[in-house]
Amino acid sequence: DVLAAKQEASFIVKDGQLEIIPEIAGQIFDYQKALDNTEEAIRILQNKDIDLDITTDPPTITAAMIEEMSDEILNIKNRGNLHFVFDAQEWEVTPVQWTDWLMPKKELDSVYLGFDIEKVEAYFVEQKIDQAIEVPVLDARFEIIDGKVDEFVSSQIGRELDWEENLSTLENIINQSGELEVELATIAVEPHVTNNDVNDLGIVEIIGIGESDFSGSPYNRIHNITVGADTLNGVLIAPDEEFSLMDTLGEIDGESGYLQELVIKGNETKPEYGGGLCQIGTTVFRGALASGLDITARRNHSYRVSYYEPAGTDATIYDPWPDLKFKNDTGKHILIQTRIDGRKIYFDFWGTKDGRQVSMTEPVVYNIVPPPEKKVIKTLDLPVGEIKCTERAHNGADAKFDYTVWYPEDDEPVSTTFHSHYIPWQEVCL
Repeated sequence: DVLAAKQEASFIVKDGQLEIIPEIAGQIFDYQKALDNTEEAIRILQNKDIDLDITTDPPTITAAMIEEMSDEILNIKNRGNLHFVFDAQEWEVTPVQWTDWLMPKKELDSVYLGFDIEKVEAYFVEQKIDQAIEVPVLDARFEIIDGKVDEFVSSQIGRELDWEENLSTLENIINQSGELEVELATIAVEPHVTNNDVNDLGIVEIIGIGESDFSGSPYNRIHNITVGADTLNGVLIAPDEEFSLMDTLGEIDGESGYLQELVIKGNETKPEYGGGLCQIGTTVFRGALASGLDITARRNHSYRVSYYEPAGTDATIYDPWPDLKFKNDTGKHILIQTRIDGRKIYFDFWGTKDGRQVSMTEPVVYNIVPPPEKKVIKTLDLPVGEIKCTERAHNGADAKFDYTVWYPEDDEPVSTTFHSHYIPWQEVCL
Protein backbone atom coordinates (compact mmCIF):
# COMPACT_ATOMS: atom_id res chain seq x y z
CA ASP A 1 0.00 0.00 0.00
CA VAL A 2 3.02 2.32 0.42
CA LEU A 3 4.28 1.91 -3.13
CA ALA A 4 2.52 3.83 -5.88
CA ALA A 5 0.59 1.63 -8.29
CA LYS A 6 1.08 2.20 -11.97
CA GLN A 7 -1.77 3.61 -14.03
CA GLU A 8 -2.18 2.63 -17.65
CA ALA A 9 -3.10 5.33 -20.11
CA SER A 10 -6.81 5.36 -20.97
CA PHE A 11 -9.33 7.45 -22.83
CA ILE A 12 -12.89 8.71 -22.91
CA VAL A 13 -14.87 10.06 -25.84
CA LYS A 14 -16.89 13.13 -24.93
CA ASP A 15 -18.93 15.21 -27.38
CA GLY A 16 -17.11 13.60 -30.30
CA GLN A 17 -13.69 14.50 -28.89
CA LEU A 18 -11.06 12.06 -27.68
CA GLU A 19 -9.75 12.80 -24.21
CA ILE A 20 -6.60 10.85 -23.33
CA ILE A 21 -5.76 10.19 -19.70
CA PRO A 22 -1.97 9.84 -19.53
CA GLU A 23 -0.13 6.97 -17.94
CA ILE A 24 1.55 7.15 -14.53
CA ALA A 25 4.56 5.05 -13.65
CA GLY A 26 4.36 2.99 -10.48
CA GLN A 27 6.82 1.42 -8.06
CA ILE A 28 7.69 -2.19 -7.31
CA PHE A 29 10.31 -3.95 -5.24
CA ASP A 30 12.39 -7.02 -5.90
CA TYR A 31 10.13 -9.53 -4.17
CA GLN A 32 12.38 -12.56 -4.64
CA LYS A 33 15.41 -10.72 -3.26
CA ALA A 34 13.42 -9.57 -0.22
CA LEU A 35 12.20 -13.12 0.33
CA ASP A 36 15.73 -14.52 0.05
CA ASN A 37 17.06 -11.94 2.52
CA THR A 38 14.25 -12.72 4.95
CA GLU A 39 14.88 -16.46 4.79
CA GLU A 40 18.60 -15.88 5.35
CA ALA A 41 17.90 -13.69 8.42
CA ILE A 42 15.64 -16.41 9.83
CA ARG A 43 18.22 -19.10 9.12
CA ILE A 44 20.97 -17.32 11.07
CA LEU A 45 18.52 -16.06 13.72
CA GLN A 46 19.39 -12.44 13.00
CA ASN A 47 16.83 -9.75 13.81
CA LYS A 48 17.39 -6.98 11.30
CA ASP A 49 15.48 -4.80 8.88
CA ILE A 50 15.09 -6.09 5.35
CA ASP A 51 15.89 -3.38 2.82
CA LEU A 52 13.65 -3.37 -0.23
CA ASP A 53 15.08 -2.48 -3.63
CA ILE A 54 12.52 -0.13 -5.15
CA THR A 55 12.36 0.12 -8.94
CA THR A 56 10.08 1.84 -11.42
CA ASP A 57 7.10 -0.13 -12.75
CA PRO A 58 6.46 1.38 -16.21
CA PRO A 59 2.96 1.24 -17.73
CA THR A 60 2.52 -0.95 -20.78
CA ILE A 61 0.03 1.37 -22.47
CA THR A 62 1.02 4.99 -23.01
CA ALA A 63 -0.75 8.13 -24.17
CA ALA A 64 1.34 8.07 -27.34
CA MET A 65 -0.01 4.61 -28.20
CA ILE A 66 -3.58 5.81 -27.80
CA GLU A 67 -2.83 8.94 -29.85
CA GLU A 68 -1.82 6.71 -32.75
CA MET A 69 -5.23 4.97 -32.49
CA SER A 70 -7.23 8.21 -32.21
CA ASP A 71 -8.79 8.05 -35.68
CA GLU A 72 -9.78 4.40 -35.17
CA ILE A 73 -11.34 5.20 -31.80
CA LEU A 74 -13.31 8.20 -33.06
CA ASN A 75 -14.55 6.42 -36.18
CA ILE A 76 -15.53 3.16 -34.54
CA LYS A 77 -18.88 4.53 -33.40
CA ASN A 78 -19.85 4.63 -37.06
CA ARG A 79 -19.95 0.83 -37.04
CA GLY A 80 -23.53 1.02 -35.77
CA ASN A 81 -25.40 -0.97 -33.16
CA LEU A 82 -23.96 -4.01 -31.42
CA HIS A 83 -26.17 -7.12 -31.38
CA PHE A 84 -26.07 -9.89 -28.79
CA VAL A 85 -27.87 -13.05 -29.87
CA PHE A 86 -28.86 -16.17 -27.95
CA ASP A 87 -31.29 -18.70 -29.40
CA ALA A 88 -34.27 -16.66 -30.62
CA GLN A 89 -33.48 -13.70 -28.38
CA GLU A 90 -31.60 -10.58 -29.44
CA TRP A 91 -30.42 -7.48 -27.60
CA GLU A 92 -29.36 -4.31 -29.40
CA VAL A 93 -26.82 -1.89 -27.89
CA THR A 94 -26.30 1.60 -29.30
CA PRO A 95 -22.80 2.96 -30.12
CA VAL A 96 -23.14 5.53 -27.33
CA GLN A 97 -23.39 2.64 -24.88
CA TRP A 98 -20.94 0.07 -26.25
CA THR A 99 -18.18 2.54 -27.09
CA ASP A 100 -18.13 3.40 -23.38
CA TRP A 101 -16.96 -0.19 -22.76
CA LEU A 102 -13.85 0.23 -24.95
CA MET A 103 -10.37 0.25 -23.48
CA PRO A 104 -6.86 -0.09 -24.91
CA LYS A 105 -5.19 -3.48 -24.48
CA LYS A 106 -1.73 -4.74 -25.39
CA GLU A 107 -0.74 -8.09 -26.84
CA LEU A 108 2.95 -8.70 -27.47
CA ASP A 109 4.13 -5.45 -29.11
CA SER A 110 0.81 -4.25 -30.48
CA VAL A 111 -2.01 -2.25 -28.93
CA TYR A 112 -5.59 -2.92 -29.89
CA LEU A 113 -9.10 -1.88 -28.87
CA GLY A 114 -10.64 -4.21 -26.36
CA PHE A 115 -13.50 -4.20 -23.91
CA ASP A 116 -13.71 -3.64 -20.16
CA ILE A 117 -15.37 -6.93 -19.24
CA GLU A 118 -16.61 -5.57 -15.90
CA LYS A 119 -18.61 -2.87 -17.71
CA VAL A 120 -20.05 -5.43 -20.13
CA GLU A 121 -21.10 -7.76 -17.30
CA ALA A 122 -22.60 -4.83 -15.37
CA TYR A 123 -24.71 -3.93 -18.43
CA PHE A 124 -25.97 -7.50 -18.71
CA VAL A 125 -27.04 -7.40 -15.06
CA GLU A 126 -28.63 -3.94 -15.37
CA GLN A 127 -30.63 -4.97 -18.46
CA LYS A 128 -31.35 -8.42 -16.95
CA ILE A 129 -29.90 -10.13 -19.99
CA ASP A 130 -28.11 -12.60 -17.72
CA GLN A 131 -31.45 -13.59 -16.17
CA ALA A 132 -32.90 -14.33 -19.61
CA ILE A 133 -30.02 -16.66 -20.48
CA GLU A 134 -28.60 -18.21 -17.34
CA VAL A 135 -30.26 -21.13 -15.58
CA PRO A 136 -29.44 -21.97 -11.94
CA VAL A 137 -27.98 -25.39 -11.25
CA LEU A 138 -30.19 -27.47 -8.96
CA ASP A 139 -29.14 -30.46 -6.92
CA ALA A 140 -31.69 -33.21 -6.54
CA ARG A 141 -33.38 -33.00 -3.14
CA PHE A 142 -35.48 -35.71 -1.59
CA GLU A 143 -38.31 -36.16 0.86
CA ILE A 144 -39.08 -39.21 2.97
CA ILE A 145 -42.54 -40.57 2.19
CA ASP A 146 -43.70 -43.79 3.84
CA GLY A 147 -40.14 -44.58 4.88
CA LYS A 148 -38.69 -44.18 1.37
CA VAL A 149 -36.79 -41.44 -0.39
CA ASP A 150 -38.99 -39.72 -2.95
CA GLU A 151 -37.66 -36.97 -5.25
CA PHE A 152 -39.42 -33.64 -4.83
CA VAL A 153 -36.93 -31.28 -6.49
CA SER A 154 -35.43 -32.64 -9.68
CA SER A 155 -31.78 -32.02 -10.46
CA GLN A 156 -31.18 -29.43 -13.14
CA ILE A 157 -28.08 -28.72 -15.20
CA GLY A 158 -27.22 -25.06 -14.87
CA ARG A 159 -26.22 -22.66 -17.62
CA GLU A 160 -23.86 -19.71 -17.26
CA LEU A 161 -22.52 -17.16 -19.70
CA ASP A 162 -19.00 -18.03 -20.82
CA TRP A 163 -17.44 -14.61 -20.39
CA GLU A 164 -13.96 -15.69 -21.48
CA GLU A 165 -15.32 -16.92 -24.83
CA ASN A 166 -17.74 -14.01 -25.24
CA LEU A 167 -15.01 -11.43 -24.59
CA SER A 168 -12.79 -13.07 -27.19
CA THR A 169 -15.61 -13.02 -29.77
CA LEU A 170 -16.52 -9.44 -28.93
CA GLU A 171 -12.96 -8.18 -29.35
CA ASN A 172 -12.46 -10.13 -32.58
CA ILE A 173 -15.48 -8.63 -34.32
CA ILE A 174 -14.74 -5.09 -33.14
CA ASN A 175 -11.27 -5.27 -34.68
CA GLN A 176 -12.53 -6.68 -37.98
CA SER A 177 -14.88 -5.37 -40.63
CA GLY A 178 -18.40 -6.71 -40.83
CA GLU A 179 -21.59 -6.79 -38.81
CA LEU A 180 -21.33 -6.35 -35.04
CA GLU A 181 -23.16 -9.49 -33.92
CA VAL A 182 -22.13 -11.77 -31.09
CA GLU A 183 -23.58 -15.24 -30.64
CA LEU A 184 -23.37 -15.53 -26.87
CA ALA A 185 -21.59 -18.65 -25.62
CA THR A 186 -22.63 -20.48 -22.47
CA ILE A 187 -21.22 -23.29 -20.36
CA ALA A 188 -23.11 -26.09 -18.61
CA VAL A 189 -22.83 -26.47 -14.84
CA GLU A 190 -23.42 -30.01 -13.62
CA PRO A 191 -25.28 -30.57 -10.33
CA HIS A 192 -23.47 -32.27 -7.45
CA VAL A 193 -26.42 -34.59 -6.78
CA THR A 194 -28.48 -35.89 -9.71
CA ASN A 195 -31.67 -37.90 -9.84
CA ASN A 196 -29.62 -41.03 -10.59
CA ASP A 197 -27.78 -40.70 -7.29
CA VAL A 198 -30.85 -41.57 -5.21
CA ASN A 199 -30.00 -45.26 -4.89
CA ASP A 200 -26.44 -44.52 -3.77
CA LEU A 201 -27.19 -42.01 -1.02
CA GLY A 202 -27.72 -44.43 1.84
CA ILE A 203 -30.71 -42.56 3.28
CA VAL A 204 -32.55 -45.37 5.05
CA GLU A 205 -33.31 -44.32 8.65
CA ILE A 206 -33.40 -41.46 11.13
CA ILE A 207 -30.02 -41.09 12.85
CA GLY A 208 -30.96 -38.13 15.06
CA ILE A 209 -33.68 -35.56 15.78
CA GLY A 210 -33.34 -31.94 16.90
CA GLU A 211 -36.26 -30.30 18.71
CA SER A 212 -37.07 -26.89 20.16
CA ASP A 213 -40.13 -24.95 21.31
CA PHE A 214 -40.95 -21.43 20.09
CA SER A 215 -44.22 -20.96 22.00
CA GLY A 216 -45.01 -17.31 22.68
CA SER A 217 -43.23 -16.06 19.57
CA PRO A 218 -44.71 -13.03 17.78
CA TYR A 219 -46.04 -13.32 14.23
CA ASN A 220 -42.89 -12.12 12.43
CA ARG A 221 -40.68 -14.51 14.39
CA ILE A 222 -42.94 -17.48 13.58
CA HIS A 223 -42.93 -16.44 9.91
CA ASN A 224 -39.11 -16.30 9.79
CA ILE A 225 -38.79 -19.68 11.50
CA THR A 226 -41.12 -21.18 8.90
CA VAL A 227 -39.17 -19.65 5.99
CA GLY A 228 -35.88 -20.90 7.44
CA ALA A 229 -37.28 -24.40 7.99
CA ASP A 230 -38.58 -24.54 4.41
CA THR A 231 -35.15 -23.52 3.11
CA LEU A 232 -33.46 -26.41 4.94
CA ASN A 233 -36.12 -29.01 4.19
CA GLY A 234 -34.68 -31.63 1.86
CA VAL A 235 -31.06 -30.48 2.03
CA LEU A 236 -28.51 -33.21 1.33
CA ILE A 237 -25.10 -33.28 3.03
CA ALA A 238 -22.50 -35.38 1.24
CA PRO A 239 -20.08 -37.69 3.07
CA ASP A 240 -17.14 -35.76 4.60
CA GLU A 241 -18.85 -32.45 3.77
CA GLU A 242 -18.71 -29.68 6.37
CA PHE A 243 -22.22 -28.28 6.64
CA SER A 244 -22.54 -24.50 7.08
CA LEU A 245 -25.93 -23.27 8.22
CA MET A 246 -25.30 -19.71 7.03
CA ASP A 247 -24.25 -20.89 3.56
CA THR A 248 -27.32 -23.12 3.33
CA LEU A 249 -29.75 -20.41 4.41
CA GLY A 250 -28.34 -18.00 1.81
CA GLU A 251 -29.42 -14.36 1.69
CA ILE A 252 -31.42 -13.29 4.74
CA ASP A 253 -33.39 -10.28 3.56
CA GLY A 254 -36.84 -9.16 2.51
CA GLU A 255 -36.43 -10.51 -1.02
CA SER A 256 -35.87 -13.99 0.45
CA GLY A 257 -39.21 -13.78 2.27
CA TYR A 258 -38.03 -12.77 5.73
CA LEU A 259 -39.66 -10.16 7.95
CA GLN A 260 -38.06 -7.87 10.53
CA GLU A 261 -37.94 -9.20 14.07
CA LEU A 262 -35.76 -8.71 17.14
CA VAL A 263 -32.21 -10.09 17.09
CA ILE A 264 -29.37 -9.88 19.63
CA LYS A 265 -26.64 -7.71 18.12
CA GLY A 266 -23.76 -6.50 20.24
CA ASN A 267 -25.13 -5.04 23.44
CA GLU A 268 -28.68 -4.46 22.27
CA THR A 269 -31.74 -6.19 20.88
CA LYS A 270 -32.96 -4.64 17.63
CA PRO A 271 -35.25 -5.55 14.71
CA GLU A 272 -33.60 -6.99 11.59
CA TYR A 273 -34.62 -9.26 8.74
CA GLY A 274 -34.60 -12.89 9.79
CA GLY A 275 -35.03 -12.31 13.52
CA GLY A 276 -35.81 -15.69 15.08
CA LEU A 277 -33.51 -17.77 12.85
CA CYS A 278 -31.49 -18.71 15.93
CA GLN A 279 -34.39 -21.10 16.58
CA ILE A 280 -33.22 -22.84 13.41
CA GLY A 281 -29.60 -22.73 14.56
CA THR A 282 -30.45 -24.18 17.95
CA THR A 283 -32.60 -26.99 16.50
CA VAL A 284 -30.00 -27.97 13.90
CA PHE A 285 -27.33 -27.97 16.64
CA ARG A 286 -29.42 -30.36 18.73
CA GLY A 287 -30.11 -32.59 15.71
CA ALA A 288 -26.40 -32.80 14.89
CA LEU A 289 -25.62 -33.69 18.50
CA ALA A 290 -28.29 -36.38 18.57
CA SER A 291 -26.79 -37.82 15.37
CA GLY A 292 -23.33 -38.03 16.90
CA LEU A 293 -21.78 -35.60 14.42
CA ASP A 294 -18.61 -33.57 14.88
CA ILE A 295 -19.52 -29.95 15.70
CA THR A 296 -16.89 -27.71 14.10
CA ALA A 297 -18.36 -24.25 14.85
CA ARG A 298 -20.93 -23.13 17.42
CA ARG A 299 -21.48 -20.13 19.67
CA ASN A 300 -24.07 -19.57 22.37
CA HIS A 301 -26.22 -16.45 22.69
CA SER A 302 -25.09 -13.41 24.63
CA TYR A 303 -27.82 -13.96 27.22
CA ARG A 304 -30.28 -16.69 28.10
CA VAL A 305 -33.41 -16.77 25.96
CA SER A 306 -36.51 -18.70 26.99
CA TYR A 307 -37.00 -20.18 23.51
CA TYR A 308 -33.66 -22.00 23.78
CA GLU A 309 -33.85 -23.56 27.21
CA PRO A 310 -32.32 -25.67 28.67
CA ALA A 311 -29.36 -23.29 28.93
CA GLY A 312 -26.21 -24.35 27.13
CA THR A 313 -27.93 -26.18 24.26
CA ASP A 314 -28.48 -23.13 22.04
CA ALA A 315 -26.60 -21.94 18.95
CA THR A 316 -26.70 -18.39 17.68
CA ILE A 317 -26.21 -17.47 14.02
CA TYR A 318 -25.81 -14.14 12.26
CA ASP A 319 -24.77 -13.26 8.73
CA PRO A 320 -21.86 -13.71 8.08
CA TRP A 321 -20.74 -14.85 11.55
CA PRO A 322 -21.25 -16.61 13.91
CA ASP A 323 -22.13 -19.75 11.99
CA LEU A 324 -23.13 -23.27 12.99
CA LYS A 325 -21.06 -25.96 11.30
CA PHE A 326 -20.67 -29.71 11.59
CA LYS A 327 -19.04 -32.46 9.55
CA ASN A 328 -20.84 -35.43 8.06
CA ASP A 329 -18.47 -38.24 9.04
CA THR A 330 -21.03 -41.06 8.67
CA GLY A 331 -19.74 -42.23 5.29
CA LYS A 332 -23.21 -41.77 3.73
CA HIS A 333 -25.35 -38.80 2.71
CA ILE A 334 -27.47 -37.09 5.34
CA LEU A 335 -30.90 -35.73 4.45
CA ILE A 336 -32.39 -32.99 6.65
CA GLN A 337 -36.16 -32.95 6.81
CA THR A 338 -38.01 -30.28 8.76
CA ARG A 339 -41.45 -30.33 10.32
CA ILE A 340 -43.40 -27.98 12.55
CA ASP A 341 -46.04 -29.31 14.91
CA GLY A 342 -47.91 -26.54 16.71
CA ARG A 343 -45.19 -24.39 18.24
CA LYS A 344 -42.50 -27.07 18.16
CA ILE A 345 -39.99 -27.46 15.35
CA TYR A 346 -38.20 -30.70 14.52
CA PHE A 347 -35.18 -31.40 12.33
CA ASP A 348 -34.99 -35.07 11.33
CA PHE A 349 -31.55 -36.24 10.25
CA TRP A 350 -31.88 -39.21 7.86
CA GLY A 351 -28.94 -41.38 6.82
CA THR A 352 -27.36 -44.72 7.68
CA LYS A 353 -26.45 -45.63 11.24
CA ASP A 354 -22.87 -46.85 11.55
CA GLY A 355 -23.06 -48.19 15.08
CA ARG A 356 -21.91 -45.07 16.91
CA GLN A 357 -23.46 -44.41 20.31
CA VAL A 358 -24.16 -40.94 21.69
CA SER A 359 -24.66 -39.68 25.23
CA MET A 360 -25.20 -36.18 26.61
CA THR A 361 -25.32 -35.07 30.22
CA GLU A 362 -27.97 -32.66 31.45
CA PRO A 363 -26.68 -29.06 31.31
CA VAL A 364 -25.28 -27.73 34.59
CA VAL A 365 -26.03 -24.04 35.23
CA TYR A 366 -23.74 -22.17 37.65
CA ASN A 367 -22.23 -18.74 38.41
CA ILE A 368 -25.66 -17.11 38.31
CA VAL A 369 -25.33 -13.32 38.35
CA PRO A 370 -28.33 -10.99 38.82
CA PRO A 371 -28.84 -8.30 36.18
CA PRO A 372 -27.86 -4.66 36.78
CA GLU A 373 -30.49 -2.18 37.88
CA LYS A 374 -32.99 -1.04 35.30
CA LYS A 375 -31.69 1.65 32.97
CA VAL A 376 -34.11 4.47 32.17
CA ILE A 377 -33.43 6.64 29.13
CA LYS A 378 -35.31 9.91 28.76
CA THR A 379 -36.64 10.50 25.28
CA LEU A 380 -38.76 13.02 23.40
CA ASP A 381 -40.19 10.27 21.19
CA LEU A 382 -42.87 9.20 23.71
CA PRO A 383 -45.78 11.11 25.27
CA VAL A 384 -45.18 12.48 28.77
CA GLY A 385 -45.50 9.74 31.38
CA GLU A 386 -45.40 6.82 28.90
CA ILE A 387 -42.78 4.11 29.38
CA LYS A 388 -41.59 1.71 26.67
CA CYS A 389 -39.15 -1.06 27.62
CA THR A 390 -36.83 -2.21 24.85
CA GLU A 391 -34.78 -4.78 26.82
CA ARG A 392 -35.90 -7.35 29.41
CA ALA A 393 -33.74 -8.29 32.37
CA HIS A 394 -31.91 -11.64 32.36
CA ASN A 395 -29.66 -13.30 34.91
CA GLY A 396 -26.11 -13.98 33.81
CA ALA A 397 -24.83 -17.54 34.13
CA ASP A 398 -22.47 -20.21 32.88
CA ALA A 399 -23.62 -23.59 31.58
CA LYS A 400 -21.92 -26.76 30.43
CA PHE A 401 -22.72 -30.30 29.33
CA ASP A 402 -20.65 -33.29 28.25
CA TYR A 403 -21.07 -34.83 24.81
CA THR A 404 -19.64 -38.29 24.20
CA VAL A 405 -19.58 -40.40 21.03
CA TRP A 406 -18.52 -44.06 20.93
CA TYR A 407 -17.38 -45.20 17.49
CA PRO A 408 -17.57 -48.96 16.83
CA GLU A 409 -14.02 -49.14 15.47
CA ASP A 410 -12.42 -47.23 18.38
CA ASP A 411 -11.52 -48.50 21.84
CA GLU A 412 -12.02 -45.12 23.53
CA PRO A 413 -14.93 -42.68 23.11
CA VAL A 414 -14.51 -39.06 21.99
CA SER A 415 -15.74 -36.60 24.61
CA THR A 416 -16.34 -32.86 24.36
CA THR A 417 -17.57 -30.39 26.97
CA PHE A 418 -19.65 -27.57 25.55
CA HIS A 419 -19.32 -24.38 27.61
CA SER A 420 -21.66 -21.40 27.41
CA HIS A 421 -21.30 -18.02 29.07
CA TYR A 422 -24.33 -15.73 29.37
CA ILE A 423 -23.88 -12.15 30.49
CA PRO A 424 -26.35 -10.47 32.86
CA TRP A 425 -28.73 -8.28 30.87
CA GLN A 426 -30.32 -5.18 32.37
CA GLU A 427 -33.81 -3.95 31.66
CA VAL A 428 -33.78 -0.85 29.47
CA CYS A 429 -36.81 1.44 29.24
CA LEU A 430 -37.51 4.67 27.39
